[in-house]
Amino acid sequence: MPSKLNSEFNYRTQVIGETPWEKIKTLLGFLEGRKCAKAMQEVSALRQEAAKEKLEYLKRTSNIRHEILELEANLLEAASGIEISKQAFKLNLEEIEILEKLLAELYVIAEPTRIKGYTDEQMFEANAVNEFTVWCAREMQAEILAQGRPSSARIRNAMSSPQTWAALQEIGLIPKGTPILESNNLSEIRLIPRSPNGDIVLVENNAT
Repeated sequence: MPSKLNSEFNYRTQVIGETPWEKIKTLLGFLEGRKCAKAMQEVSALRQEAAKEKLEYLKRTSNIRHEILELEANLLEAASGIEISKQAFKLNLEEIEILEKLLAELYVIAEPTRIKGYTDEQMFEANAVNEFTVWCAREMQAEILAQGRPSSARIRNAMSSPQTWAALQEIGLIPKGTPILESNNLSEIRLIPRSPNGDIVLVENNAT
């Protein structure tokens, strides 16, 4: 029985993406797939029509019975699933409408944040750190609710991005002023304090 790939609820709540730009990126991928499926369904219909025309032509102009029988068998096989194909085509069109509606809603939210002159693809890249930060924050919040503290793995994830590390301190998921352990290419290890925007904070050494 044909069914939609995803329901509107799933597209709204379950697709990959914590931020509007990332959700747009994901939904555009789904929409491309649904439009490709629409094109393939139209191609299939044209091929069936061509097969019917060829069959009629062979019946009128030749006695090549094996080709006539083969075409008749192919058309009968296709006809057996015609109702299922029609239903699948209808559901696919409905899914395209859902995706286009959701994308329009997301663009209303995302457009005010577009950097002047940036394409969608450039905005996806520019938004990557925001997406990662929100993902880390939600994962840590879920872990705190479930087990009382964030996991070491999730804290390690956050350490990979100075902007994320600073943002999580700002909202209180990580104690403010917590430095990141870093090393240079000479294997020198040190703790690096970060400002709220992720910049290194230089600490003066007053020792004499």
